[in-house]
Amino acid sequence: MAVERAGLARRQHTHLLLPHAALDAPQRALFEVALRPAGWVADPDGTSSMSLRWKRDDAALRVQTLGWFPLLVTVGPIGKPSAVHRDAAARLTAAVLAGGGKSFTDQQLVEYLPQAQARWQRALLERRRLSTAERLLQARLCRSCGAWSGMSATHCAGCRRRFTTADDAERDTTVSRASATVQEAEGILADLARGVVLDRLNGAQHG
Repeated sequence: MAVERAGLARRQHTHLLLPHAALDAPQRALFEVALRPAGWVADPDGTSSMSLRWKRDDAALRVQTLGWFPLLVTVGPIGKPSAVHRDAAARLTAAVLAGGGKSFTDQQLVEYLPQAQARWQRALLERRRLSTAERLLQARLCRSCGAWSGMSATHCAGCRRRFTTADDAERDTTVSRASATVQEAEGILADLARGVVLDRLNGAQHG
């Protein structure tokens, strides 16, 4: 194995950082491929959006999400730790490192957790910006009554006012700004998922 098992033997939990936004299907498949050859079988009763669980004879193993953007998980035994748990942790660590991820010590985890919270808050901000911008690309807002209409509508769906040339120019400007915001927000979310440090993202201009 690429991971030194002796180094894992002294720890009950292994902390892994993956360059992805969340515990989605590709990451679940990565873990499954790493554990299946060693005889681990996924436990559907222990599977959720936040965690995964496997069984091997009388042993049980859990992967628990601790953070997103990028994905931070901790791997540990359910019950008394044993050699099969350490082997499983080594297999998962090797798979994560091969995919460009990292392994954290307990101390590194403690130091990283505040940043994990900050990264999630930033991701929420960018998702809100993205959602608002995408809405502006799908419909136009009447500045008189506040109702939404189709982008190509000539009259407001709410007050039935006819859109003027000035309204159309304002719509076009809004679309241009919204398109730039979508591109920027998607880029920042991708950077967050890859693990780009927050200090390097703070220079982005918010639209």
